[in-house]
Amino acid sequence: MTHHHEIGAASGSRAGPARDAARVLETLRHDAVTGLGGVLSGFWSAIEEQVRLAALAHHDYMVAQDERVAVLDLSQRALELATRYRKAIETEFDQWLADRPAPPVADGLSLMSEGELEVQLAAQQIIELMDHQFLHPLTALGDRMDALAARLGIEGVHANPLRPEVAVVAFVRLFEADELPAGLRTMVFSQLDKRLPGILGEVYAKANASLDAAGIGPGATAAQSTGRPAAHAVHAAAPARSTRQDAAGEQWEPDGGVVPHTAQDFAVSPDGEDTPVYGPLSAGLMDVLAAHGHTPAGSSAPRGYRDLVREQLHHWREYRAQSPAADAGADGAGGPVLDMSQLLSVARMLQGDDSAPFARALVGDDRRRLGDVIRDELLRGLRELGVDTEQTPLSQEDEDAIDLVGILFQALFDANDLLLQARDIYGRLVMPYLKVALTDDSMFNQRAHPARRLLDAVTEACDGNVGDTPQDRDLLDQAGRVVDRVVDEYESDQAVFELAAAELRERLDQQRRRADVAERRAAEAIHGRERLQQARRGVDDMVASRLSERPLTAAVAFFLDRHWRHHLTQTWLRDGPDSPRHLAAIGVGDAMVQVDFDAAHALGTAVADELLALQVPLAECYSSCGLDANAARDAVARIIAALALPDTPRSVHAPQSPEVEDDVTDPALRLAGGHDALAFDPTIAARMRQLRVGQWLRLVDENGRESAARIAWISPLSHRLLIVNRRGVRRMVVSPEELAALVGAGRAVVRAVDAPFDEAMKQLWQQLNAANDPGNDAATG
Repeated sequence: MTHHHEIGAASGSRAGPARDAARVLETLRHDAVTGLGGVLSGFWSAIEEQVRLAALAHHDYMVAQDERVAVLDLSQRALELATRYRKAIETEFDQWLADRPAPPVADGLSLMSEGELEVQLAAQQIIELMDHQFLHPLTALGDRMDALAARLGIEGVHANPLRPEVAVVAFVRLFEADELPAGLRTMVFSQLDKRLPGILGEVYAKANASLDAAGIGPGATAAQSTGRPAAHAVHAAAPARSTRQDAAGEQWEPDGGVVPHTAQDFAVSPDGEDTPVYGPLSAGLMDVLAAHGHTPAGSSAPRGYRDLVREQLHHWREYRAQSPAADAGADGAGGPVLDMSQLLSVARMLQGDDSAPFARALVGDDRRRLGDVIRDELLRGLRELGVDTEQTPLSQEDEDAIDLVGILFQALFDANDLLLQARDIYGRLVMPYLKVALTDDSMFNQRAHPARRLLDAVTEACDGNVGDTPQDRDLLDQAGRVVDRVVDEYESDQAVFELAAAELRERLDQQRRRADVAERRAAEAIHGRERLQQARRGVDDMVASRLSERPLTAAVAFFLDRHWRHHLTQTWLRDGPDSPRHLAAIGVGDAMVQVDFDAAHALGTAVADELLALQVPLAECYSSCGLDANAARDAVARIIAALALPDTPRSVHAPQSPEVEDDVTDPALRLAGGHDALAFDPTIAARMRQLRVGQWLRLVDENGRESAARIAWISPLSHRLLIVNRRGVRRMVVSPEELAALVGAGRAVVRAVDAPFDEAMKQLWQQLNAANDPGNDAATG
């Protein structure tokens, strides 16, 4: 199983330390296999329950039946799957100990089924999330595992056997992707996403503690020789890593077209560990926190999301209370406060009431903040129930929940292109989400939270959706239906959000596939027009060169300017500018110029021979122009008649005007500088040329409203960019210079775009942070 004897025999003098290190490794292996094995403990029974609930939620019977059969089969194989999963974890340790990489994956390209592709994407998303969430413990653990390898005498580069990829890939390999129906795949990976973070956190904490207790870590050798604690060596190494990160961020070098974010900061705790200041936040929010300097170095314990945000909320309310127009109100500090059950009862009552007050606040028809509207509606409901709100005010935690929901919904509405129907949908969701926030504020910092996933799906369905196609109207109607279900059914079980999100996400995926087809068609249409324009420009130059400063008969000039021009364009487009057929077409025009020249010099025999040789090429030319046999014969007869007499009038002919290009300047570009003249920074334009397909942007309209957009295609000919919204609908087609003009005018921002909820959390934090800046009035709105 392990290689203790081989390790111990490596060196007599090092046998003792090697044996100790081997025991530590065996402990790590045991803890990892036991801990990660817990991922599958009760896993399939939980999925069975979700499938049962889904079957009750008006799903298609056959789909529900397929899901039941599939999950029943997996439940029956639970022991086998758990054994294989643990074996995969053990194998990773064996490969690490044997100092050999994992077996290579075949490089050959093969077609993936839709199920395989979805599984791969879901797995990759979870891996990336876990890598980011556990960046600090993984960094520390990687250093310690390297030190353990050195103790064991293993050389080379070692892939950490406890990295998140190991747990996720081992799970994916338990079954074939296509044996899971689409709905079941979603449930399975959602369940994995929920379970894995907590288990990984415990495994990493235990592994780091075991290695630390054994004195294995970075700087251990130096500590033994100098007498300094190993923690000091870790502390000394931390600034060097930060310096490299800072230096790397000085240049604008998008990787894959993605503008890099601000690096996460670390604080050093008294025990020498560079501890991350924040808990498991979304990537976007962590970046904003770091950007605002919220990293209290020297803190004895890391400050979590809850403490940070609530502290900022209190500062924010204090700042607002200083304004003459603000109503500070009571916050329940000191003295009796309203019981949570009473507040939930009123929220439940308002959940089925008219949501128009919230919708009006969202669109600005009500000048009050949405949080204040929510608070007023709650207090009104409490008074109707006979509660004296002056004697029993809201608690500070309840005030926090109200303000968080108010700012969150307003930020979501402002950061996306949401129209009339979206206003009503969002208004109906306010009370259900307030109930979630009152009882479970993990919604604000857990990406996998079901309420968060539903709000993301609703926003994606409504963003920029004017309902101008049957598919778009159907998507809006579906969003309205799932929201109605949440409003009607949500009491305390968050499975309602999970099912609603899964149902709407399935519809979004269907439209995403349609949008992919639409994007390809739009790209093909643009590419076709660009090729046509390129061909026309090249042909225009060739025709002009044959007609310029050369006297020709009218019949030959007409042939070159009309029929030959069209034939050249067709062969360019169909066969390419360097193809034999296109080069032969060029030769036809040159031969006609030579025939005209010979006829002008009374070389009758040569003219006759040349015309006979041109019969087939001329017929092909006329055919490509759409002329039938009779029309082609008439055209040839006119040319022969013109060439029959040497004294036929000849003159220099001007070619016809080039066809006007049919591309119209995008309206957004006219708004960029207030006129059609393009003014841009060459440096920014150079950066825009580095962007790649998949890069996200934020577009800002003339009213300052932002919306998400994405580069769907880049022309290989003109390098123009096709930009679409979240649902794949075309927003604009711009050149790098035109996009640079939009960026310079503040009408576009090139940066990564997170999920809608993450984007709203950025806005929420920035708004709260403004309360700490005395020179910033943004806090008062």
